Amino acid sequence: MSFLDFINPFNKVADIVDKAVLDKDMANNLKGEILKLGEDVYMKELSTKTIPWVDALHKMSRPIGTWISYGLGAYMIHSGINDPIALGAAFAPGGVYNYVKGKGK
Repeated sequence: MSFLDFINPFNKVADIVDKAVLDKDMANNLKGEILKLGEDVYMKELSTKTIPWVDALHKMSRPIGTWISYGLGAYMIHSGINDPIALGAAFAPGGVYNYVKGKGK
């Protein structure tokens, strides 16, 4: 189970049904309907129209933000600011985002 499965409200409701409903046939029926509803919502999200320049801006924000933070960190080191917390704040956002989001996803 991935991290995103815990965020998905349909999986949370299916887990609650699994624990709360004693009749296994009824629980399986409810879980099937809940997961079908989740798939319908996902398909609706996929069919939503988007604005191309907004998509491009969003896709480019990660690498641009990462390079800006690296540049800021390099500038701080070059100018003599050796505060570890400040340097961590400058270097961390790109790395943290890449760790949480995953490479290329």
